[in-house]
Amino acid sequence: MEYVQRKALPNDKGILMDSPGYEIYNRELIRKVFPRIITEAYDVVYKDMKRKPEIRDIVYFYFLLQSYIDGNETRKDGANNDRFGACFLSYDAITRAMRIDRNRIKLLADILETNGIIRVVDRWEGTKRFRWYFPSFCPRITEDGYLVDEDGEKIVPDLEKYKAKRRGQKKSP
Repeated sequence: MEYVQRKALPNDKGILMDSPGYEIYNRELIRKVFPRIITEAYDVVYKDMKRKPEIRDIVYFYFLLQSYIDGNETRKDGANNDRFGACFLSYDAITRAMRIDRNRIKLLADILETNGIIRVVDRWEGTKRFRWYFPSFCPRITEDGYLVDEDGEKIVPDLEKYKAKRRGQKKSP
C-alpha cells in the first residue's frame, strides 16, 4: 500500500486531525438542519409571541452532548456498557456549562429528539432517575434539511414538542 501525502489544510486543521481529542461533525447539520429548525420555530411556532425562546441554543446543546459521550463499550467489570455513546453530563453540569435554567434542557432535548438528532433514554436505579442523551452524527440529510431514518423515511418533527410546558399546565392526551 502506498502512502498518500495529505494536502495542506488551513489554520492548523491537519495538526488537529492528527491530535487526540479530534472529532468529526456533519457540516450539513450546521448548513441545513439547524437553520431549518430555527426558522421553523420562529416562523411557525413562535411567530405571534413577543418574547421568543432562544431555540438557537439547540446548536450549543447538541455539541455539548457530542463533547461528553461515553466512549467505553464495556464497563470495568467487562459487561456491556448500556450508556455507550450517551452523554454522561448531569443536568447540573449542563446548566452550569450553558448558563441556562434547568427547565430549558428538556425543551432543547425535545426539539432535537423530535428531529431525530438525539435519542433520549430514561433509566431508573432505585428511586434515582438518569436521563441519557444519545446524539447522532446524522449521516443522511435531505436537501431541505430533514434527517432520514434507517428505513429511508424523512423525519418530520412534531412542532408541538417545540412548545415549553408551563408550570401547572396539563399534558394533552
